[in-house]
Formats: sequence, C-alpha cells, structure tokens
Amino acid sequence: MLDAVGIAVVDAAPNGVARVASPSRHCTLVGLARRGQTVCATSDDINCPIARFVLGCDLTGSGSEAAAATLVESKLAKDSAAARRLVEGFRVLEPRRRVFVYFPLDEAPIPADVVVRFLHPEEAMKRIRELITATGERTDVRTAGSAAMCADCTATPLITGRAALSPGCPGSRREVPIAQDEVLLSFPAHLERAMGAA
Repeated sequence: MLDAVGIAVVDAAPNGVARVASPSRHCTLVGLARRGQTVCATSDDINCPIARFVLGCDLTGSGSEAAAATLVESKLAKDSAAARRLVEGFRVLEPRRRVFVYFPLDEAPIPADVVVRFLHPEEAMKRIRELITATGERTDVRTAGSAAMCADCTATPLITGRAALSPGCPGSRREVPIAQDEVLLSFPAHLERAMGAA
C-alpha cells in the first residue's frame, strides 16, 4: 500500500486515464490509487450519497436529505435531527459537473489538487510541524468520524486551502483500507511543494 495519493478535480477526463468501470464510493477510488492504480470518475460515478453531497456531485438539490438519510441508516447519527445537524456542518463543494482523478502521488498524470497521506500518528505530527514551519498555517482537525475521505480529506482542503487531519471513518477505513494505526493528513498540493522548499 502506498502512503500518499493525489486527487485532481478537473472539468474533463485527462487523456490516457481510464474511467471507472462502474459507480463507486469516493473512498473506494482513493483505495484504488493507494494500491497503485490511476482512474477517473465523473460526478455521476460517485455513488455514496454523503460523498455526492459534499463533493458537489448532486445537482438535484436533494443531496443534503440523501446524505442525512444515509447517516441515519448507517447508524452514524441517532436520528434525522442529529443527521441534519451533522450535514449542515459539512464543508460542501459548489454543485456542478466535474471529474475526479485518483492516482499514486509519485505517478501523477496531471497535477494534484489534494494530497492525502496515510500516516502513523508520530509521522502525522512531523508533517504538521513541517507545514507550520513552511506556511505558519495550523492544520484543521474538524471531524465527525464519518465522511472522512470525502468531507474531511477532500472537500475541506479544497475549500479552506488548509491541511486537515482525520482519524478516518468506518467507510474509509474499510474501503481504502486504512490500517488501525494510521491517520489521514490531507492538504492542497501547493502545501506539499511549500514543505519541500522549507
């Protein structure tokens, strides 16, 4: 398993990058990249209601309700009121058609927009210190233990321009997979370059 993947968000599939064969979860696609594959997915290919909502893939306007229902069905929220509060707290990309490209970071077919690193806690601490040294910016730790890969580690850095630390969630831990002793550190790709220059 690789320790870093890149995610690019573009308007059209890049030449030479295969589209996923069937609709998949965002975290499953990150898992393919962690295993060394490069794939792309359109907004229509993302099939998890929570990921569709936070990644701006749902163009019907009913994404927040579908995300809340999924949280209740998955027992990640005790009832619809708790689920709605959780959904209201997500950072959400503007709804529009887009293509997500997932790849091993060291084999990038195009520049990454987001880097996701799979780290042991001490490694995460060192990376965060490198980020602070290079940029002076603190890392966001704003998580719910659900929607980790899509909300915490993709939408949040794209929207805030800052790094995010997440313990993962049941879905991402299973689908990527993420080892029991790993956490997720994600950040806009330009911060990876800033750390290298520090």
